[in-house]
Amino acid sequence: MAKRYIDATASRKVELAVNELGSLSVPPCVAVQYLSKLAPSRFSPASVADTLECEPACAAAILSVAQRQAAGPVRQRHAVRLVLDRLDANDVRDTLLRIKVAAGFEIDFADQQLGSPDRKDLILHSLAVACCVRRIAEAASGIDPQLAWSAGLLHDIGKFALQDVMPKSLAAIAREAEATNAALYAAEHRHLGTNHTLLGKQLAQRWRLPEPIMLAIWLHHRDASALESVGEARIALLVKAADSIARRAGIGQSGSFDIVDPLGGIAESIGVPAKTLQQIHDDLPQEVKRRAEALGLEIPRATARYCDLIQTATADLAQQHTKLSAESRSLQADSGYLSFAQEFLHDVSASVAAIDLAEEFAKRWQRFFQTGTVCVCLTAGPRESAVDTVVVEALGHSYKTVLEAPADESPIPKPLASRFVMLDAQDRIEWLLDQLEVDFNRGQTKVLPLLSDGQAVGLVVFELNYPADAGLFAEKFEMAASLAGTILGLALARERQEHLVERLSHENGRHRPMLSETHLICNPVEALAEMAAGVAHELNNPLSVITGRAQLIAQAESDGQKRNALERIVENAREASSLVDDLMAYAQPPQPRVASADIRQIVEEAIELAGQKTGAEQINSQVHVAKEVTNVLADSAQIASALANIIANAVESYANAMGPVKITVEPAETGLRLQISDLGCGMDEPTRKKAAGPFFSAKPAGRKRGMGLAFASRLIQLNGGTIELESQPGHGTTVTVTLPAA
Repeated sequence: MAKRYIDATASRKVELAVNELGSLSVPPCVAVQYLSKLAPSRFSPASVADTLECEPACAAAILSVAQRQAAGPVRQRHAVRLVLDRLDANDVRDTLLRIKVAAGFEIDFADQQLGSPDRKDLILHSLAVACCVRRIAEAASGIDPQLAWSAGLLHDIGKFALQDVMPKSLAAIAREAEATNAALYAAEHRHLGTNHTLLGKQLAQRWRLPEPIMLAIWLHHRDASALESVGEARIALLVKAADSIARRAGIGQSGSFDIVDPLGGIAESIGVPAKTLQQIHDDLPQEVKRRAEALGLEIPRATARYCDLIQTATADLAQQHTKLSAESRSLQADSGYLSFAQEFLHDVSASVAAIDLAEEFAKRWQRFFQTGTVCVCLTAGPRESAVDTVVVEALGHSYKTVLEAPADESPIPKPLASRFVMLDAQDRIEWLLDQLEVDFNRGQTKVLPLLSDGQAVGLVVFELNYPADAGLFAEKFEMAASLAGTILGLALARERQEHLVERLSHENGRHRPMLSETHLICNPVEALAEMAAGVAHELNNPLSVITGRAQLIAQAESDGQKRNALERIVENAREASSLVDDLMAYAQPPQPRVASADIRQIVEEAIELAGQKTGAEQINSQVHVAKEVTNVLADSAQIASALANIIANAVESYANAMGPVKITVEPAETGLRLQISDLGCGMDEPTRKKAAGPFFSAKPAGRKRGMGLAFASRLIQLNGGTIELESQPGHGTTVTVTLPAA
């Protein structure tokens, strides 16, 4: 009773030890074969396919990854070469780098004669069984030869596992098997209470290897008569036959020394002619020799070469780590700049005065760069002799003032007039510093230009608390100042045009018919287009750099929390790019291709598009087109898109998507009048007035970007039409669109 208890305990300890293996180990010579090809610049999974499909530990690791990632069809996940074509190169590289290399084993036991089977003998035996069973599967029927290959190659993974966890014990058991002419699995069971077939099955299940391969690992030592009655076990029967033939051919060493079955008996058990098996037996040594070349089993000084490779790889990793660390620091700075830009752009609109934008910019500059007093002066304002100026003092208090521009020189120092340069303020801007009521520390004060379209429109003057950081932050200073210069330049241009309009109106108002203001006042949409182009130019490059670097670092980052943070940076950078794209699409849409078009077909297309936008399977639309309605003269695609946005808003005004949307089309004095009505939530008057503005949405922040009605209004106006909204809270909304008739 006591012995049975000890056997059960020993067996469980062995099972637990084997279960801890993440993978089987490989000898240094095999590691040399694939490590030499893992350089990031040239690695492809196909380059290591010959090695991986001939070495049991590597093949098991790759097939396990393929199963976990569902790489390719289930029926093909037993073939190493096929799954390599479907796995990501980084996943293959990571899998190979995680495989343990048995260099320590060779060093630890170099002075001991452990006996057979050594690692190379086991690999050669497994390779011989793989070659043999594939030939048998080709001669027989019902088994995929590639499946047979993998089953044969992995049939003894339990022995590899035992050699990894208890090499001395396995060697002693193999010596006993040799002395008693016994099978190794029987000797294992006497000493361990388990054997390599059971342990191999345990590993195959844990690593999620295909079930036919698991059955071959588990059952290949069972009696042929027992296997013949179970159809699923035929793969194990073929592997058992191949194992016997490989042992007869004397290729490698399996650790078993029991009597091998004669070829005639093997042929009868698997239904393959003995002559065919004899040919397979005779060809086997040469085939295994050819295949084994990919494993480098005869490489001299393999352990030393492996150590050299590891040293080289370590140096490369250290260099890459240094590079990634520098890129990470740069990315963090870029991320901070992105936040600075997003916050500043949030305050930008066509109605904000340039001096107010300058004030917001100065405050954010001070907070972001941790500077002392900041002054922003706008030298390109509408009044030549007056310079609007804002000052943000050290404690964040700000005030605005007007300074007199110097009479005998330009307010912009010559080096700053048309290019970005950071200068010491000393003796450069005396006209400005003398008029301000705040005392700058002139030894620490810097001055930068605000450039718009290559010309300075103002200056940024600030105290740098740590003068040594000037060079470190020069690039970030330039990016922030360029962004502000573009936006402030557009705002100043708008103010100059408005000032010109006021002067012309005053001079001409009494003597000549007043010109339409729409021809003199800067068109807000055109101003928005110009602003959007400038913003896109300044933001797209840094945003693409941020996105690219964040993706690169995220791919190499093993820390999940840091990787998630980097992925959020990528998402936010892409969202910022998307905002710029939306603004550009609104301000500069394609010119309409005007042609005569059927309004009925346009309405049908608009309803279908609205369904796609809202996700509604069917829109409850009620369409009435008067008989006397003629064709419309417009770009049919743009009008359909515009109407789809209006219909989508009508659908979303209901608590559910089934509320009715009424669409009527009838003749009008100048063309066609189209009305889209709903009975949804409606809008109050302030909301109605803002509804067609870009980026306005009555829904919670983050839910909608608010471009639907803005796009609709823009496209309809481009096509010579008009749009009006009538709405009451709780009673619905009616949108009236007029379009020119053909």
